[in-house]
Amino acid sequence: MKKEGMRKAAVLAAVFGVVSITLMLHRSATKHILITDAAEMPVSSVNSGKSFDLLIQKGDPEDGKMKLIIPLAKSVSSEDIKLEDRYSDHELLIYIDSREEGFYGDNAIVSDTGILESAVCHTENNTGSVCLDFKLGGFYANESALTDHSTIEVEFFKPKDRYDKIVLIDPEMNKSFGGFLPGVGLSEKEVTLDVAQRLRSIAEKDVENKIKFFFTHMSDTDISDESKELLIRESCADMAVKIATSDSPDKDNNGIETFYNGTFFIRDLSNVKFADIVERCCANNTGNTALGIYECDESDALIKNSVVPTAKISLGYLTGNEDAEKLATGSYRQKAAEGIYQAILDGYKELE
Repeated sequence: MKKEGMRKAAVLAAVFGVVSITLMLHRSATKHILITDAAEMPVSSVNSGKSFDLLIQKGDPEDGKMKLIIPLAKSVSSEDIKLEDRYSDHELLIYIDSREEGFYGDNAIVSDTGILESAVCHTENNTGSVCLDFKLGGFYANESALTDHSTIEVEFFKPKDRYDKIVLIDPEMNKSFGGFLPGVGLSEKEVTLDVAQRLRSIAEKDVENKIKFFFTHMSDTDISDESKELLIRESCADMAVKIATSDSPDKDNNGIETFYNGTFFIRDLSNVKFADIVERCCANNTGNTALGIYECDESDALIKNSVVPTAKISLGYLTGNEDAEKLATGSYRQKAAEGIYQAILDGYKELE
């Protein structure tokens, strides 16, 4: 028995060695490590008193694509890089923990594109952590990769040149709530931003449908309704969803309700129909009560002025004696995100 155990251990060790070598060879043969999954993530704001213009070296694109090539210190890995897209400001921020102070004062960014309006380096500390701030001359999507030449390669393009399906998501942060409801311990932004992040994760894993989601914001800094309306147009979104919650002085008010634009009639997928789809999918998936769909009022500027199928989904009452507890749980928020995603899939079926 002892010999048999030793024989099995030897076989397992050999198999493990082969698998490890295979993985190492595969990794060494992979030229790019995609880092687009870090895009649009909220990153703490830069707090530094030192900034300077980045050195820009003109490059000639061989493939005709609009690219930035950003050099990295040898010690930098993918874990040291975070990207934040601020689409409303036409801005891309790249946070790098380079651990080499002054690196970007000596090393130039290679750019073959005329879309850059400015390129600034903000130093975050004295150990080499920086934020590279690129302002663009318009709305551009991007895909980024870490290459085996110790560079970040960022490719810019117009959304419709790359994506067939585009959706804009707006996590609501209603200022009338005061950002926090006394006695509840939960803010609207805490719910809506978390659901938006879960929705984004669901979309990234769905390689079959390949829907591109743009978010008006993914941090607690809200933007104006005018900027959101512009994002719908600039992103060429097919539809838009505002994620919200409700409040009421009556704690017995609980349930999901959805609002639509009653001004514009869209033939293939009307606002009423889209709102109904969103309501049903979210109610079915969360098990919460569907209170119905309602025409929005003038205060819902994004919904009122949108010319693509748009719905505002309230996922429950923060003040409700039943909803408050539900909205505080990750499982409810996950089901809500899955419901919104299913509604978007059903909406595209109507558009086909």
